[in-house]
Amino acid sequence: MKDNLEPFKRSIEIWNIHLPDHRKDTDSCRTLLNREEIERASKFLKPGDSDGFILCRGLLRRILGDCLNTNPAELVFNRNAQGKPFLQDSRLEFNVSHSRDRLLIAVTAGRAVGVDIEFRRSGLNFASIAKRWFAPEEQKFFQTLDPSSAKEAALTRGSDHRERQKPEEVFFEIWAKKEAYVKALGIGIYKELNTFAVPLGETPFFPSIGKDGQWFFQTLEIDSGYAAAVVSEAPPVPVNLRTL
Repeated sequence: MKDNLEPFKRSIEIWNIHLPDHRKDTDSCRTLLNREEIERASKFLKPGDSDGFILCRGLLRRILGDCLNTNPAELVFNRNAQGKPFLQDSRLEFNVSHSRDRLLIAVTAGRAVGVDIEFRRSGLNFASIAKRWFAPEEQKFFQTLDPSSAKEAALTRGSDHRERQKPEEVFFEIWAKKEAYVKALGIGIYKELNTFAVPLGETPFFPSIGKDGQWFFQTLEIDSGYAAAVVSEAPPVPVNLRTL
């Protein structure tokens, strides 16, 4: 595989995919998968889950194939010791996150990257979950949010955007940043989420450098029903949001 990665060394490209718009592509995506992927799809108990895996995997192959000017069916994936997937024989970096009807695919080169999207579920005990999984400074930030700001959350967003958010909105944004960070590290569940703190209170699409100065964090506005974030190695590069 001959990589032409210069365009991807200067930015992070993120495809924002609304899966219901692509259900019709499931059969064509199936033809791109290898035997192992087809077997994995067959192990889902619900046909809808099986088709969802096929669609997500096929769309990932299509996007990476387009980036590399390569037949999507010929791409070979591998995993590191902690399970993070990567492209064999390629220096292209990618990461994927799926929640409900949304799929995010981040692509770059020359830097590790992690992306996460979270559906904003209701009915959760946010305070209890934050106490268990957030670092002390994140817990303090979450606890100081004023629930009365809910009515202002729908106002035009500006520099004080964080002050007008509901606590549950901020909860999911913190969670998305934490998940994206461990995915960028390539260690996933092997790092306890409460052992580190992410930047807090920044405006969407403006990068913030982490405490160690080695990573930058950026929240993304995808859909009002979702929280999303991307994390990559510093220094920051432009993050371009695409639709498919």
